[in-house]
Amino acid sequence: MKQLFFTLAFALLALVVPAQEIDFINNEANHIVLNGDNWTALRKALKSPKQWQGGKFQLVQIGDSHIQPDIMTAQVRNRMQDKWGNGGRGLIAAFNLAKTNEPRDYILKAGTRVKDYSRMMSRNWTTDMGMTGVAVRFDTAYTELYVKAKVDGDQFSRITLLHAPKGGYETASVGGEILFAKELSPWAQMFQLKGLTDTLTLGVPCPSDFYGAILTNDRRGVMVHSIGNNGATYSTYCKVADFGQQLQVLQPQLVIISLGTNEAAGNPTGMETYITRLITDIRRHNPKAKFLLTTPMEFQRHTSHKVAEKVKVGGGRRKKARYKTVYKTVTSYVANSNAERVRQMILDYGRQHKIATWDLYAVAGGRGASSKWIAAGLMNPNDHLHQLEAGYELQGMLLADALMQALGK
Repeated sequence: MKQLFFTLAFALLALVVPAQEIDFINNEANHIVLNGDNWTALRKALKSPKQWQGGKFQLVQIGDSHIQPDIMTAQVRNRMQDKWGNGGRGLIAAFNLAKTNEPRDYILKAGTRVKDYSRMMSRNWTTDMGMTGVAVRFDTAYTELYVKAKVDGDQFSRITLLHAPKGGYETASVGGEILFAKELSPWAQMFQLKGLTDTLTLGVPCPSDFYGAILTNDRRGVMVHSIGNNGATYSTYCKVADFGQQLQVLQPQLVIISLGTNEAAGNPTGMETYITRLITDIRRHNPKAKFLLTTPMEFQRHTSHKVAEKVKVGGGRRKKARYKTVYKTVTSYVANSNAERVRQMILDYGRQHKIATWDLYAVAGGRGASSKWIAAGLMNPNDHLHQLEAGYELQGMLLADALMQALGK
């Protein structure tokens, strides 16, 4: 009971106690290593908001299941918007429509049945795949999309619909009034609303597969977009056709790539090839974007072994006892050494290609950190790989601290 109380108490305190006061966090390692890259343009841009394209400073974080729930990224969004202004909630993916977990700060529903859907880690994509990592095909030629931004300050006056390039959303209706789209790309149509709202029912035709939307306001400010997909790797993002070109609609100035956990859970051999492919694709269509590569922290893998045990099967007061040997399977967890290997591959790649890095592996406590995070109620004790909510919030705070330091110089 005491251990349970300590775990819950620590998890709650992690939300308010500075990371500097958690003894296993390596605060000295919590900084961005530029590796020869020059972020002066990013710093100047943040100091001169009038120069931002469309009045927005755009940051995109791409990742896996650590990023999909948007708990970590939300900390970065909140901190940067508190300092430089809220430019809007940004990208929202059709996760719920594709029957996977969705961030809790928005709702995206449809008024008609979903005929088919694909997720990034589906064995076969039965739809065109979008940059959000999910795609939905509706059962009718027309549907109503219900959108709600649940956080104060995230009201929006523009909505951009993301879709397969086979056909766009040229018109939409709100309360019977027809809106006409401004085409931003073959994958994106933007609708200007009459004013700010946090709730919208938008009637649209269904000419192509639907990926999600972008919620924007008319104010200057920072937008922090989250693109995360369960099970994703560098190689799976490389499979999305025109990923870098689709990303253009976000006009990214800084792209954070937080992948590597799933490579470490499998076989990371050749990962550098896919890092190059993904960055090359994004950079080709977003030449002004800067990059930040982050490393995964230590996590654990389960291992099973047989344990022999003698069990009494006979005997009594007058009979000699008989025993037989039975074998039980015992599961235990050990640190996955591939996490450290992947961490080094990412750090080496950043140094060799002059791309900035943030070493979460070191910041989280390095070797042996996973056991401390589990004991503190920060890492999931069931899979020894994902964080609990407090753990992701702590990671987000640490990344935000490092970014604010690097961008605020």
